Amino acid sequence: MNRSAKSQENGVVQRAAGFTIIEILLVISLMGVIMLLAVPNFNIVPGTEAAQKVGNLLGDIRAGYDMAVLHKKPYRLVFEFKTGDYWLEGTEREQFLLGDAKLDRDPSPEELKEAEEAFDEKFQSYVQLAGREVEDADNETVIKPTSPVVAAKDKLKPVVWKPVEDAEWNRRTLGPSFVIRSAQMEHHKKLQTLEELDSLAYAHLYFFPQGYVERAVIYLAPTDLDDRSKLDEMTYTIVTKPYEGLAEATSGFKEVDLTKDDNEH
Repeated sequence: MNRSAKSQENGVVQRAAGFTIIEILLVISLMGVIMLLAVPNFNIVPGTEAAQKVGNLLGDIRAGYDMAVLHKKPYRLVFEFKTGDYWLEGTEREQFLLGDAKLDRDPSPEELKEAEEAFDEKFQSYVQLAGREVEDADNETVIKPTSPVVAAKDKLKPVVWKPVEDAEWNRRTLGPSFVIRSAQMEHHKKLQTLEELDSLAYAHLYFFPQGYVERAVIYLAPTDLDDRSKLDEMTYTIVTKPYEGLAEATSGFKEVDLTKDDNEH
């Protein structure tokens, strides 16, 4: 093989081992198009920050669904509208049911604590009606009074929810970029709004061990929006998919009818 042929052969080898600048630019452009198709048009705050906040929330909804199925007990995400904070809670009561009654709003953590204390205080009257403690001298024990009502205390008292405390499930926040403008879960009568409820604006999103997350819509709005006329345009809509344990995010305020199934949205 002569020098010219070897030179041409080397040229082919060198060309095959690398990329031209034009090819690299084409790949970068293609990746940009794919990213635009994969996520909503995040135009409120810098794209990476908005995508991370919303993406984390979508991932946490899926994780809550997985936790309920894996541990075979109910969980819920609690959302605090004003701060944009949210966290996961669990209960040891396996037979938790939402019931048919729709709520005007979900109680705040302070109201839940007050309700629990009020129940314990009121329940003391049933303990007193059951009689007095009796000392068993033979066994040196005290027999506490009981009755069907007293024995059923754990089933009668409000469901106790406790935050999941581990490194993976620390308190999350959508702030300072976003607040939760409004939300409606399947157990609500109507849309819960920050404007109407202010510091009492909380919402609970429930996950069930049978593989179900409540139908829900959550609206995120920027915290630093000066032009209120653009609020709907700058809002992001998040909708859950109950039987898949997923959620989808789209840009803009989209009205959602929670009485329709997934295929009708």
